[in-house]
Amino acid sequence: MSGTKLTINAETQLYGILGNPVNHSLSPLIHNTLFEKYKINAAYMAFQVETNCLGLAFEAMRAMGMRGANITIPFKEAAVNFIDEIPEDADRCVGAINTVVNRKGRLHGYNTDVTGFLAALKEELGFNPEAKKILVLGAGGAARSVVFALARAHADEIIIHNRTVKRAEGLSDYVSEYFPKTEIDVIFDLDSAGKKKPDLVVNATSFGMRENEASPFNLESLTHQASVYDLIYTPVETPFLKQAKKLGYPHANGLGMLAAQAALSFELWTGKKEGVRETMLAALKQCIPS
Repeated sequence: MSGTKLTINAETQLYGILGNPVNHSLSPLIHNTLFEKYKINAAYMAFQVETNCLGLAFEAMRAMGMRGANITIPFKEAAVNFIDEIPEDADRCVGAINTVVNRKGRLHGYNTDVTGFLAALKEELGFNPEAKKILVLGAGGAARSVVFALARAHADEIIIHNRTVKRAEGLSDYVSEYFPKTEIDVIFDLDSAGKKKPDLVVNATSFGMRENEASPFNLESLTHQASVYDLIYTPVETPFLKQAKKLGYPHANGLGMLAAQAALSFELWTGKKEGVRETMLAALKQCIPS
């Protein structure tokens, strides 16, 4: 909570992020910064939840009157099973949520990743997915939001690679039902992905988050220059992005998406919108070197 001056008392509203691992999360920093700015008596904390305890965590949210939460890896899909309602049709279609709002004991789920990702692509890379070919690495909750966002933005073709092929095929089949005009394929041999000539490569896996972890994809296998986006934001420069930088490819980490989706979550919880994203980005840049 560095940079904030929170005063905790019996009236303090509780928010948090549920995930595993979650010790890397910068969400407490940015949300507590905003609570201080708007003088809202609230605190945001990180909660590491064991895989078999997610349902208990949601019951605790109700029992303690926790006002809201963000959901991160690996719970974005499973969280759908523990909420009462997904109000927005678009969020319901994604099949994964990252934001929970507690309204008088009823938990409402939202997905702000979709809009946040598209905003980050535009602002960080100047990239418009329309009529483009995109390679997505991963098929979990984060990848689901990415693929859904790209299809909604009228991408021409989306190529999915995942270690578990069956999961990638399930994601492809699911999104294809909603966006039949976008070609969605699954690629088994990642070494041949470069021949597909993608305009954008997105890492939606956790590879690169841990120290000495390998890159999820060798960008040198591409036959032409592509933009590169890594959803990971700590470390600020993963092996994947280091290679993109070395090759001179346009690239960005997940800080822009983090701020964009977090601003939307904050608005759902508090109704505050103006200046929120900018304040969050400023807080992030103060604690993470660019």
